[in-house]
Amino acid sequence: MITRNQIIHYTSDELIRVSIALTTGIVEKARQRHNLSPVASAALGRTMTGAALLAGDYKNHEGVSLKVAGDGPLGAVHADCFDTNKLRGYVDNPQVDLPLKVNGKLDVAAGVGQHGQLTVTRFTPEKTTYTSQADLVSGEIAEDIAYYLFTSEQVPSTISLGVLVSQDYTIAAAGGFLVQALPGAKDEDLARVEANITQVGALTTYLQDHPNGEGLIDIILSGMHFKELYRQNLYWRCTCSRQRFENALLSLRQEDKEALLQDPQVEMTCQYCGAKYVLSHDELAALYEVAAQRHKQN
Repeated sequence: MITRNQIIHYTSDELIRVSIALTTGIVEKARQRHNLSPVASAALGRTMTGAALLAGDYKNHEGVSLKVAGDGPLGAVHADCFDTNKLRGYVDNPQVDLPLKVNGKLDVAAGVGQHGQLTVTRFTPEKTTYTSQADLVSGEIAEDIAYYLFTSEQVPSTISLGVLVSQDYTIAAAGGFLVQALPGAKDEDLARVEANITQVGALTTYLQDHPNGEGLIDIILSGMHFKELYRQNLYWRCTCSRQRFENALLSLRQEDKEALLQDPQVEMTCQYCGAKYVLSHDELAALYEVAAQRHKQN
């Protein structure tokens, strides 16, 4: 079966909205790009999936950046979702490895740490970017995002995120879902959804058996009247480019530029995607010469 990286949005007559994100391929791409350990794969995969779920305003091409900065050995976990469907991310210390928990699961909370902050930045092409924060409550990421949504955005939410890492370290399954109450939702309907969610069981087990999320919404909104609003593919993408690399070099102080010209080449690696950009000494000198000529002309 061909699995798809995608996000699907639903709404119900009972004023409950649900988004389901399937991210197995994207998390595997991140694992390969950054040579992630299993616990780093789980932490970054959950965070990237969470970013996709929070960037739910597809009409306005919303973007969301998450930074999970705890006191654990992984350091900060960074994830961006821009244009609502393009994902990237990295972990400060991607090779950290930790013992499994007693139940055999990856110990993401120990890797992230239980003390720190979740920082959420929302942005659209038309509107002003705004950033807000909330304290970490567990380091498991899903619970931390739910706490953020309740305290900072006053939206009662249930979020589930999961990443299953195979014995060969590849990603067997990854995804998540976000359930939110719209204004006017009844307590009894919310309670019904909470009961339905317990029937899903372990999310990664479900996704391993149903790679494209088949039937998941029917369980979550069982007994309700719902419809699909919109679905779109998700992609691993980065905003880095050679042009941005060159612009960064042009923005340096004169003494820093002269210092770089002493080296045979200049190399920069994008933290988010691992792409490398290299300029030889002659290319760098030419870049600075062209910029200097343009400055004289202006």
